[in-house]
Amino acid sequence: MTKQIEAKILGRDFSVGCPENEEENLLKSINYLNHKIEEIQKTGNVIGVDKTIIMAALNITHEYLNQGNNSDIHIIGYKDKLSQLNRILDEALDSD
Repeated sequence: MTKQIEAKILGRDFSVGCPENEEENLLKSINYLNHKIEEIQKTGNVIGVDKTIIMAALNITHEYLNQGNNSDIHIIGYKDKLSQLNRILDEALDSD
């Protein structure tokens, strides 16, 4: 069963669907994305919503790819999380 989660990203409200057993992970992903966006905004070097989101995605991807443990099992779990992040980013970009 899919449940709708309300999220605020870059001051915008989003309704994101996810399986009921993945709510906590989705909320963690949203919080982490918001944290990365805030870090980028604090630098003052990136202007514009699209560029901010892209920089946050690049930073998160860089962290992921440079982790010490990249076993196949570890990667499979992150693919799901990256898919969720992709959906959130798509929704954020489409709402402009």
